[in-house]
Amino acid sequence: PADGSGTDGGRGTDGDGGDGTDGDGGDGADSDDEEVTTVVRQVGAALSGPAWDRTERRGFCTLITEEGEASWLLDDAPEAVRAFVEETDFAASVLVYVESVGPDTCHDEITFDSTGMGVEDGTFVADATVRGPGSDDVACGDAITYSAALIRVTSDPLPDAARLSVTDGWGETGTVRDGEGVPDSDRLAGGI
Repeated sequence: PADGSGTDGGRGTDGDGGDGTDGDGGDGADSDDEEVTTVVRQVGAALSGPAWDRTERRGFCTLITEEGEASWLLDDAPEAVRAFVEETDFAASVLVYVESVGPDTCHDEITFDSTGMGVEDGTFVADATVRGPGSDDVACGDAITYSAALIRVTSDPLPDAARLSVTDGWGETGTVRDGEGVPDSDRLAGGI
């Protein structure tokens, strides 16, 4: 698997970096023509717990638009992931965090298809896929595995929403949007 550092100039399709593409909207409707660049950072195990049901959805995503946002999610992240977040210039970029699931321990990375990546009507859109072993000769642990990745999105204007087509490790695809699924407990009314 890739080292996940996002620094080797990859195209963002193999989980090891990215240079993104501009979104063409597919239907010619109100698409932003600005260049979108991306950098991917593999997170490893899902940070949400995971707090969503794999039988009801293909994954979970959240848009991080400012420093300190989503601390409920990132406080227990590995040091390299926290450093990636801290290196983000939120005046020029946003982060999209995505989780999904696979049938074994070899399905442990999320990759992004740079050809469908872009900003449409203020929404970052992309296709994300849980990647498994490249060969049947690889021994994998028999455990459902939740994986996660961050993608840094740089564009002008910045997206204010995210919509991802996520394909899990069983090959099932569904759409996930920021704001759906796992709530930020710091933003909920009330207390304990």
